[in-house]
Amino acid sequence: MKRWDLLRRILCAAAALAVYGCDGSSDDDSAGAQRPLLTGFNAVPDMAAISFLREEELWSALDYGTATGFRSVDAGQYDINFDSLLPGDETTACGGDLDKDDVKDPEECTRLTSVSINVLAGHEYLVALLGHFADIRAQVYDKTVHEFDTTDADGDPEDKNTEVQFFHWSDALGAVDVYVEPPGTNLSAVQVKATLSAGDEYHGLINAGSYVLSLTVLGDPNAPVFTSENFTLAERTRVAFALLEGTDDGTSPVRVSRFRDQGGDLLDRRVKTELRVTHVARDAGNVDIFAQENYTAPIVSALAFRQTSPYQVIPSTELANLELDITPAGNPGVLLGREQMALASGGRSTFFLVQPNSVSANVDGLLVQDRFRRFAPYAALRLLNSAGLSLDFYVIPHGNNVYTSTPTETLFTGSSGTVHLLDPGSYDVILARAGTDTYVFGPLNVQLSGGGVYTAVGVATSDATRSDLVLLDDFVD
Repeated sequence: MKRWDLLRRILCAAAALAVYGCDGSSDDDSAGAQRPLLTGFNAVPDMAAISFLREEELWSALDYGTATGFRSVDAGQYDINFDSLLPGDETTACGGDLDKDDVKDPEECTRLTSVSINVLAGHEYLVALLGHFADIRAQVYDKTVHEFDTTDADGDPEDKNTEVQFFHWSDALGAVDVYVEPPGTNLSAVQVKATLSAGDEYHGLINAGSYVLSLTVLGDPNAPVFTSENFTLAERTRVAFALLEGTDDGTSPVRVSRFRDQGGDLLDRRVKTELRVTHVARDAGNVDIFAQENYTAPIVSALAFRQTSPYQVIPSTELANLELDITPAGNPGVLLGREQMALASGGRSTFFLVQPNSVSANVDGLLVQDRFRRFAPYAALRLLNSAGLSLDFYVIPHGNNVYTSTPTETLFTGSSGTVHLLDPGSYDVILARAGTDTYVFGPLNVQLSGGGVYTAVGVATSDATRSDLVLLDDFVD
């Protein structure tokens, strides 16, 4: 044992009344109220999970818009590291610099950036990873720990308020005025809680109660860019709000994520919900789509096999129980199919017309939420089966032997798979009857680019021994 480690342990054992403890870290903040508190946050919209490490101690793999829990640590100097699994890394999980030689090894994740911080007793620190994949940066926020008065015995009434923090972490949003007012309040400029630009932070106290968060154009409370649904602040709690960039898996340009004593996103009450229709049912012919049994005019007209309609906004009153009727183009008197569905507010979805499972049916419907985010290092690929039989989908590096490859995904007909994150490059797409070496399509060579989003649909042909492929989104079919 090094002499300093031995001396440190002796001092810790003797200093039972020290201001802060001597263990490395703890999830129990009440165990040492005066010890520094530390957390990390991932505010990079075009990357997958990013690992937060204090020195080489892995705390958490952070998805976009999430934080680690606040932990108490010893006062002192620390290197805070952010790692991510990138193309070329020969591992499946990030564990830091495994051999601690400060050299990137193939079996280690890529170190995105590091920052050194000196943490003091009685303070709390947030290290946020900001920017985009091409220009990542870490920013440190430091404030004293706020202590709530929890008793009337000292002559002062106990606190009934909440500590709030607002962090502006969107490079795309621009400067905004922040309002936090009870529902129904007519906003005026004198109520501005804070004016924030990218990288700015505000913290303060607000009485417990029900509120609406509004972000507006500078100096104009009547020009909102985000108006939240109602939310509640409980007394003697701490709630942080991260103002983030919206991503392609939703329709809002602004995302507001909560952390500390609350979690989850605050939704914009004015957010739009969008739906498109993709026709991949070969035998259905051209179709019209009507909504809510309103046959005055179709919402999609004369959609042909292999075509996709543009996204369109669905009224908020129809999200919980949307009914779509499918008819032959120009012939609303014949019903080919009727589908009932619920849409997620603020999301984008695709309604696929797929080959029916039953020979007596004309067409089936499959609703898939388009949870597409553009990940700069990776290509995002979604697979779907409308071929009338179960298929093994192979998406393998160009030139690989399909006979020694594992299927990327196996799908029943009329089903959709997960989103696969693939290294950019050249791939061969091959389809086989599920569980067999009977290949029914391919190989088709495709190019997948970092930041691209792709959908490939296996479809039926007139030849029962063959299938075909419909390429959507960033593919060029």
